[in-house]
Amino acid sequence: MLITGLDGPFALSDEDIDGNVKDGIGVYALGHEKEGRFCILFVGRADYDLNDRLHQHVGEYEVFKFRHFTTLRDAFEKECKLYHDFAPPDNHVHPERPIGTDYRCPASGCSH
Repeated sequence: MLITGLDGPFALSDEDIDGNVKDGIGVYALGHEKEGRFCILFVGRADYDLNDRLHQHVGEYEVFKFRHFTTLRDAFEKECKLYHDFAPPDNHVHPERPIGTDYRCPASGCSH
């Protein structure tokens, strides 16, 4: 069984976001719970304000998990790992590199 390494799940509500998530760099997973398990439907990254980014998704999904990072590189690499490990159905393209960087996806065989 794969582990996300993220905190949560929390209800994807303004109250739970503000009560648990600060601004800054971070990665998140959105989805729903089924039989006590978190089912990932989408993964994303915030390069500046994770709290604000999650508020943009309120009403789209039931629950979220998240983790703060201190560097854009670490956040990008975690987002890529989640994307490759879980293949979220609502992510239609590979995660984009942070603007102004030449970071490469750490997944073996990935050309992004």
